[in-house]
Amino acid sequence: MRKIFIIGFIAGLAFAQSADEFDVWMRTIDEKNQSVQRNIAGKDAKAAAEDAKALQDTFKLVEGFWKQRGNAQDAVNLAQKAGERAADVARLIAANDFDAASTQSIKIAETCTACHRLYRPLF
Repeated sequence: MRKIFIIGFIAGLAFAQSADEFDVWMRTIDEKNQSVQRNIAGKDAKAAAEDAKALQDTFKLVEGFWKQRGNAQDAVNLAQKAGERAADVARLIAANDFDAASTQSIKIAETCTACHRLYRPLF
């Protein structure tokens, strides 16, 4: 019985750590998506590209979180979709197509909203 309790406690700590990281990732996504939109509007290609890359990286972490958590394939798919849209933003910025990049960055936010409708609150 004691072994089960210890294993459960350790698993709970690992999940809590992941949940804390998840909260940080959500804040990062919110901040970077707002920043990328501002930088696109200001036609600051370098800063916008950095934001788009940060979004891609963070959505990859979110995707991994949902895969590990299990029973949330919609969240996995939405994280992948948002990451793809962030990659599109970076590609469009590199092509100096700021109008299309702006449209795509708004689609990132729409993808976030779709996931939040399904999985918020997280716990």
